[in-house]
Amino acid sequence: MSDEKPYRKLETQALLQQIAFRHGMEAMAASEEGNLAWVSSGFPVEIPVAMNVFPTYPEQSGAIIGATKIGPEVCGFAEDLGYSQELCSYARASIGSTDRPDDVAMGALPKPQAFLGCNNICGTILKWYDANSEQTGAPVFLLDTPPLEAEQKPHHRAYVKQGLERLIEFLGKTFNTTLEEDKFREVADLSSRAIKLWTQSLKACQNKPSPLNCADRFLTMAPVVSSRGMEHCTEFYEVLLAEVEDRVKQSIGAIREEKIRLLWDNIPPWFILRFFNQLAARGVVFPADTYTHAWSGAVEGTDTDSLLDGVVDIYSNVYLNKNLDAKVDKMCQLIKDFDLDGFVMFSVRSCKRYSLGQLVSKEIVTEKTGVPGVVIEGDMVDSRLFNEAQIQTRVDALLEMFV
Repeated sequence: MSDEKPYRKLETQALLQQIAFRHGMEAMAASEEGNLAWVSSGFPVEIPVAMNVFPTYPEQSGAIIGATKIGPEVCGFAEDLGYSQELCSYARASIGSTDRPDDVAMGALPKPQAFLGCNNICGTILKWYDANSEQTGAPVFLLDTPPLEAEQKPHHRAYVKQGLERLIEFLGKTFNTTLEEDKFREVADLSSRAIKLWTQSLKACQNKPSPLNCADRFLTMAPVVSSRGMEHCTEFYEVLLAEVEDRVKQSIGAIREEKIRLLWDNIPPWFILRFFNQLAARGVVFPADTYTHAWSGAVEGTDTDSLLDGVVDIYSNVYLNKNLDAKVDKMCQLIKDFDLDGFVMFSVRSCKRYSLGQLVSKEIVTEKTGVPGVVIEGDMVDSRLFNEAQIQTRVDALLEMFV
């Protein structure tokens, strides 16, 4: 019997670890120098980066806390302060690790000089950062991007652009810095190049066998979130795309025997990514997901004004800032483009913005595409809210449809 694992590890993961280490060291140095900001994942990071403000991400910190299986403990630190277990586990992990950083082996972030949040991903971010602000004394800036029902209206665009102008003013006063047009254009170009390379890597998964599985993408998405606009981020995705294209050329799949192709919806359970490897042993691959496709818009422009217009377009139109119809359409399009046999919707207890409406949209997606799906429940960081046996039963029921 072969002792080969059912999935193939990416060679690029070694470079990914180097980038993660570099990011952590640069964040510590930025904190000491007084130019570190904690930033939400949907924030237009090109602007602070162009103004020499270094970004680090509490959501990625939460993912690390989850992956190292200390989520319940660190979330518990926040609960000891009076925060409800119903609160987002990213927020609880952030508040808990900030309150007791010495008790968090991995995932505690250096002290920031500002918090930069955008509510295009969730409404929790403002109160979450307010709580962190009380802990650290650093001020909070919120970029408000009202949810989109359809096309973005002119007055909506003008409102968000005014918010960006206020952001530039806030960063200028807080960090004693200015936005230089040449630097802004350079950062936006690097960001766009990285995102285009990332998008090409995602699109390559339309091939059979798929060169990447869900866990691969969840890990390799880290630089496009944390390091957009930095040269080493672009270089990483050049290397990743080369490996992906080489796999496609040689018909090498992410898993060794691809039988069933599924779509994943929502954030993953970081503490049990082996879930995808266990399914790989049964021939199940996830060539597409709604989560990693969220970072697919490139900011472009020739001067500051047009670059700001590009920022308005990209960051107002993120996946979670749209209505249920748009989310259903996105899932249906992915199922069609990637020739998928079914889908798994992860109802995340912590993330209401992502999870609300899944039971309804499940039925609509099946009706429109003709492929079956299943809803499983759990959390992204807090493993106390994850019943592996129950989830396995539901997934088994879905897989039986393909036998």
